[in-house]
Amino acid sequence: MSVIKTDRLILRPLTDNDAQEMFKNWTWDSRVAKYCRWHPHKSIEETKELLKMYKSQAENGFDYRWGITLKKDNSLIGVIDVIELSEDKKTAEVGYVLTYDYWNNGYLTEALKAVIKILFSDGIEKVIADHHIDNIASGRVMEKCGMKFTHYSKAKAKFGSDELCDVKCYEIIK
Repeated sequence: MSVIKTDRLILRPLTDNDAQEMFKNWTWDSRVAKYCRWHPHKSIEETKELLKMYKSQAENGFDYRWGITLKKDNSLIGVIDVIELSEDKKTAEVGYVLTYDYWNNGYLTEALKAVIKILFSDGIEKVIADHHIDNIASGRVMEKCGMKFTHYSKAKAKFGSDELCDVKCYEIIK
């Protein structure tokens, strides 16, 4: 996987050494997890397990996941990734998470624009994403990146749960 540089960010592969910063910055934070499909982590061990899963996926060829770091101080402030790739490898579903203190500063818009560009250059023809219906800011990120609202849907509220939540779905076509 390549490193992606933008004006203010470096998107880079995650490493085992990122667990501490991920836990400190967002995986424990219920304000962040509120709109995500995972529960806040109760310990750094949960974050380490998540990184192990990411590493296993990368070793099996699924390598579209970047840590979002600030250029100015190399702080790890989030993750952006392809959640799912269609069988024909033409459609990619993206997701992202950002440390609460960095919300509403344009970082996710900057990261998502860069990732969409990379995906299109890698032969992906359509990028899709969804957000919890109450997470209006995430919809604005998608719109600022050229994604268009397509429909409402239901999605699992949290991994491992049967509870559903309403989501808004977006797409951008190459």
